[in-house]
Amino acid sequence: MRPTIGMDTSAMVSLGHTDIVSDIVDNYQIVISRGVLFELKEIANRDDPDGRSAKKWLSFMDMFLIMESTAHDNAEDDMQEICLREDIVLFTDDVRWLKRYKGKVDCFFSVHILYLLYRKGLISLDEALISLSLMRNERDWRDNVIIISARTLFKHELEI
Repeated sequence: MRPTIGMDTSAMVSLGHTDIVSDIVDNYQIVISRGVLFELKEIANRDDPDGRSAKKWLSFMDMFLIMESTAHDNAEDDMQEICLREDIVLFTDDVRWLKRYKGKVDCFFSVHILYLLYRKGLISLDEALISLSLMRNERDWRDNVIIISARTLFKHELEI
């Protein structure tokens, strides 16, 4: 049985810049809200790297578990409600959202999925680091808190 995780649009778009989306879908039951699905479809209409990322995820749409929530103004609130109700971890790259809901729901960044897949032996260290580089460059993260988290996660693997 695959572990169940919640993902918001920001984490999905970040991970969609990699070649490991099928690895994620094969190894995790992904829960999203209708709001996340709507946002992915909106982003997929664009002709840019984020649009291609969203299209990649939408090609696996039949494998997602789409859950309902009470009416909210945004997909982040939908996912917070769903993850609290279902007692599942949420992956997000929306730092503002993460601060807003700190302590209410267990949240991690998308780079943690790279690390989990690597530690479970499902992707190689090279695949994880290439994916991280793609995410960083396509999302224009520079040295934000997500990259700092990734450095912390992969610290021992990178020591020579």
